[in-house]
Amino acid sequence: MTEAGYGAEELARLGDTVENYIAAQGMQFTEVAERADFSIETLAKIRKGVRVSPVTYRKLERALGWTVRSADDVMAGGEPTVETAAPIPAAPPQDEPIDPQAAAILTILDSLPVRVQAEVLRRLGDRIPPEARRTA
Repeated sequence: MTEAGYGAEELARLGDTVENYIAAQGMQFTEVAERADFSIETLAKIRKGVRVSPVTYRKLERALGWTVRSADDVMAGGEPTVETAAPIPAAPPQDEPIDPQAAAILTILDSLPVRVQAEVLRRLGDRIPPEARRTA
């Protein structure tokens, strides 16, 4: 099931899990938002159980050191899976250029409806070999 299929209860479960995980790790909300490369307001939406785009859930997972689709697992009633690799560092400073192709793809992806974003991400996730997921 994609993020689009979850209701208020599932989204609230994710919000509670994220909030509890951040507290348990001794992280600050601003630190998580910076690592995820989104605003503190976006993190607040997630914590309050407001639906965000699949791209945003993937960014959150990376920032928390969770494996891809852990947000889906939580919304489905499970627990997040923590990466065994080191946590993802904070987003690069704004003076460092981001790969233009990646930026263009993310811009296009963000402009798509949520259900289409979810399908694209699912298909891309299926193409990544398991050994590459730990480093991607």
